[in-house]
Amino acid sequence: MPSEAKEDYLLRYMLDIESRGSLLSVDKFKKPFDCKLKVTVDSAGAYEERTIDLVETFNYLIGLRVKHVDMQIDRGFVAVTGVLPSGEKALVLWRDVEKLSYDELNRLCDKLAINPADSEFDVVYINGDHNIPAVFTSTEAEGGITKTLKIRQIEPEFMSRMFNTEA
Repeated sequence: MPSEAKEDYLLRYMLDIESRGSLLSVDKFKKPFDCKLKVTVDSAGAYEERTIDLVETFNYLIGLRVKHVDMQIDRGFVAVTGVLPSGEKALVLWRDVEKLSYDELNRLCDKLAINPADSEFDVVYINGDHNIPAVFTSTEAEGGITKTLKIRQIEPEFMSRMFNTEA
């Protein structure tokens, strides 16, 4: 068997059989503070289930220089503020989607001043589905200005950076 075919077969086998149940799936992001993965601990294939810190991993992946962490896991969220390598001010908002509904998330965003009308952040990352507005248009009396806020989902950014094979 050619070496390329053998390598391709082994990779597919490892991804399909050996890593079943241990790869990071998007469902893990719904309850990010309870994320556990099966991690191989020896060459014989034995594994242990270990807690994975998705918050810290994501900060590393996006190159965030962390300024402040508001960790309120009992209330279902962690808010991390910092600066991206581009110089943009960022907020990374992690939540347990089972604890914070759309309405609760909107109230939290109001408290954290996450809205395009007056946000101090250039970029906001949020896990899970949400209905946070990214565009705000003031009334004509207020000048009719349209402001936008860069809101990005954590999951695609995380997966893209985690499994990027370039460089």
